Amino acid sequence: MSSSTLLICTVGGSPEPIVAALKQWRPVRVRFVHTPQTKDDVASKVVPLARVEGVDLDAGRYDLLELPEGQDLANCLDHLRQLTPVVTEWAARGESFQVVVDFTGGTKCMSAAIGIQASRWPCVFSYVGGNERTKDGVGVVVSGTEKIVHQTNPWDALGYQAVEEFVVLFDQHAFLAAANIATVTMKRVSRPDRKRELSSLVQLAKALDAWDRFDHTTSKNQLESVGKSANDLRAVLGATRGDRVLAGAARLAEHLSQLGQATPPSRHHVLDLLANARRRMDEGRFDDAVARLYRAVEAIAQVALKEGHGIESTERVPLDRVPDPLRDTWATRGNDGVLALGLQDAYELLAALDDSVGTKFQGAGLRGAKSPLVARNRSILAHGFEPVSDAVFEKLWTSALSLAGADAASLPSFPELAEGRL
Repeated sequence: MSSSTLLICTVGGSPEPIVAALKQWRPVRVRFVHTPQTKDDVASKVVPLARVEGVDLDAGRYDLLELPEGQDLANCLDHLRQLTPVVTEWAARGESFQVVVDFTGGTKCMSAAIGIQASRWPCVFSYVGGNERTKDGVGVVVSGTEKIVHQTNPWDALGYQAVEEFVVLFDQHAFLAAANIATVTMKRVSRPDRKRELSSLVQLAKALDAWDRFDHTTSKNQLESVGKSANDLRAVLGATRGDRVLAGAARLAEHLSQLGQATPPSRHHVLDLLANARRRMDEGRFDDAVARLYRAVEAIAQVALKEGHGIESTERVPLDRVPDPLRDTWATRGNDGVLALGLQDAYELLAALDDSVGTKFQGAGLRGAKSPLVARNRSILAHGFEPVSDAVFEKLWTSALSLAGADAASLPSFPELAEGRL
């Protein structure tokens, strides 16, 4: 046993199970969790019997925590929270410092409460059983036959709770927070298969977090790792849900491949911006969403000029590529026969070139003081301090999809993990 064990144990009517735990774990510190009825039993029964069994537990090596009402689950939980900083501080001392929670003694409420509370601790669960019981094997353990029957890391059994928290955060697009939940749990579990399963979730969440930050190379590499961990992902999410997520990840990886091969600006970049804007809208972050839509609308014009008219960049548009009478209007703006065009100028040029995208822009209500593009310019993420409303987003969203010749279903979409979702 480790020489740096903190034993936390509930106290019931019999001292023998507690002494069995003390003999098994040989702790350097003990926290006895008792009720008013069993408080005196620690000094009068447990300590003397432990000394007889070769465990000398002097008063300086143990502390008491009283639960005023051992039959009240909520009350027990309220008081057991006091042990969390104690456990955290002990475990933080180093790898040789372990925490063991023995819940053999005490009322059923006490055992249930410490099990619930300790499920979040870095600890080992211990339970004292026996080879012999009274009442034809269904009563209490016969004194002298006690033995430790369970030594288990609760996180191996209760890690599913972390997976449920991961799913909620993931479906809210809080991918980094979801990855952190799985990473912390992965460090706490001891079973190799559980570690691999949680690692597959971390890879999935980090892939989409990178994508949301437009780090497409990292995202693609992480998605490929997810595919290599297919069995682990199926194990942690279930076969049906796992296969659905893996299929979605494969589609996303293909989109990233196309995105990586395309020279920006391209239609792939436009669709990616639109999808990112929709995710920000789902989070209620309308300023962020509209900032992305603005860039998407700008990129749509850049793609149209590049692919339809051979104008590679709106930052350097040859004046001789501008048709009359627009050329005469812009002539004084040129520098060495080259123009730099903003969003409105780019669409004006497209209209002058008889491009359908330019014509569509003119009829989309995106010009003038009431344009949602103006609302974006007044937002705190652009040049003002006015928050963007959902109505502004909806108007610009509809216009952007129309200009792109796309619909929501054509955009790359992230998988959702909650049961029952497609």
